[in-house]
Amino acid sequence: MSAQLEKDLSWESSMLGILYRQLFVSRKPLTNHISLNGQTALVTGSNGGLGLEASRQLLQHGLSRLIMAVRSQASGDGAAEMLRKEFPDVHIQVWLLDMADYESIHAFTKRYQGLGRVDYTILNAAMQSSNFEHHAKTGHELVFQVNYISTVLLCMLLAPILKDTTYTGVTVKPPVLSIVGSDTMYFSKFSSAGLVFPRMDNPGSYERMTQYMDSKLLLMIFINRLAQQIDPDDVIINVCNPGMVAGTGLGRNGSPNPGFAEKYLVPLFVKALGRSVQSGASVYVHALLDEGKKGHGSFISDWGIKPYPRLLYISEGQELSDRLWQETIEELKPELGEVRAMYS
Repeated sequence: MSAQLEKDLSWESSMLGILYRQLFVSRKPLTNHISLNGQTALVTGSNGGLGLEASRQLLQHGLSRLIMAVRSQASGDGAAEMLRKEFPDVHIQVWLLDMADYESIHAFTKRYQGLGRVDYTILNAAMQSSNFEHHAKTGHELVFQVNYISTVLLCMLLAPILKDTTYTGVTVKPPVLSIVGSDTMYFSKFSSAGLVFPRMDNPGSYERMTQYMDSKLLLMIFINRLAQQIDPDDVIINVCNPGMVAGTGLGRNGSPNPGFAEKYLVPLFVKALGRSVQSGASVYVHALLDEGKKGHGSFISDWGIKPYPRLLYISEGQELSDRLWQETIEELKPELGEVRAMYS
């Protein structure tokens, strides 16, 4: 549905529009009362912040089984214990997943395959960093690796598993896979010309927010393309955006010697305009439960479907989409294995 919303792009992508939404658009209840009794959800990055709160909100809707995917066993166990005290009748498991490690992603995917039907999956991992850092094994810049490369790899590995375990019947909805994006993608100035990976891996042009915005733009472009190859009757896939939220760990990889703006102004700005964690996480839940098939391949923000970034409405953006797809498939060929055949 985002494809039909170009007319709204000017307002939605403007700084004034974003500030208006942060200040005046508030959390909306789900359209209908929804019970998740008997259903399973998996949330990555769920040991704190938005991931933990989204898990809690799903449990409040009666979810029967929750898988919490985290980098640290200790922090995951602590978060799970808090939820077990609130929801003693729910089956909660903690799994390890390091989005910067392909071996961890493959081990996670294999375990995921053994779950049977997974009704809802949220891929919540994201990072920012003030410092350029190469991934020790892949050689790619670390923010690009986590926010884009590893995330789309996990999406492509999970999609056929979700499809294969979908049960048919009028009362059974397709499973939903929601990937956390960002409306900062609207401000990305990433050019449609030239190869993508070398530009994202270039230390000479690296800047914290630019890299983050560009990685989220590329994520939206790729998921839009991926969704075109997946039948929403089998799996619904979307990108959701919680907006600017105070009290998350997203900005923890700051400079060891931050300037005045990074140390004082940015935290003050986020505190003044940021949503609560509860409000931001409710966008995740909305993306899972309320938009259905019309949200397939779309950008979901502020409790509704929003337009794509400008590039996806113009011919240059299609060229970039084609190039990004080709570069990504080629890069991930060894990691995709047999599932690569399903992505033409």
